[in-house]
Amino acid sequence: MEEISAEQLASELYQQGVSNFESGNYQQAIAILDRARALAILETTLGGEILIWLANAYDADGKTEEAIALCRSLKKHPVNSVRKSSRYMLGILTAPQLSKLEGVVSEVPILQSPDRYQSKPVAKSNTTTNNQKPFREVPLEKPNTESNNNFLWFAIAVSLLLLAFWTTK
Repeated sequence: MEEISAEQLASELYQQGVSNFESGNYQQAIAILDRARALAILETTLGGEILIWLANAYDADGKTEEAIALCRSLKKHPVNSVRKSSRYMLGILTAPQLSKLEGVVSEVPILQSPDRYQSKPVAKSNTTTNNQKPFREVPLEKPNTESNNNFLWFAIAVSLLLLAFWTTK
C-alpha cells in the first residue's frame, strides 16, 4: 500500500475545499481547508493558497472579521503571489460600503428564453414624492423619412449658391 505524504494529502484537501467553495458549500469548504491547513507547510505556495481560499470561504460564509484577520496575517508571507492576493482581498474586505441611491429604479431582466424578454422593475421607495423621471424618455421608433423636409432642400440650395459664388471669384 502506498504511503501518502502530509503535503500530498494537504494538496488533495485543498482541491476538495476549492471545489466545495465553487459549489457554494462554504461551511464544508472551511472544514476541509482547515484540515488542509493543519497538514500543509504554511510558508509554501500551497500553504498560502490554502489560507487565501480559507479567507474567501470565511467571507462567503459571513465571517468577514475572520477573513480580514487571516488576510492581515498573510501580509508578511514569504511567497509574493500570496502577499499580493492577501493585500487585494484585504482592500476589498475593508472597503467602505457604498450608500444606496434613493428613488432609483433598476430594471432586472427575467430571461426565460433567448427570444423572449420580460422585465421586472424593482419597487420604488415610498419616500419619493416627485413623479418625474430622472431621464427623458426617447421613443425608439423608426424615424419618419417620407415627409418632405423643406429645410434640407433650402440648405442644399443655399450651399450650392454659395459654392457657385465662391468659384466665380
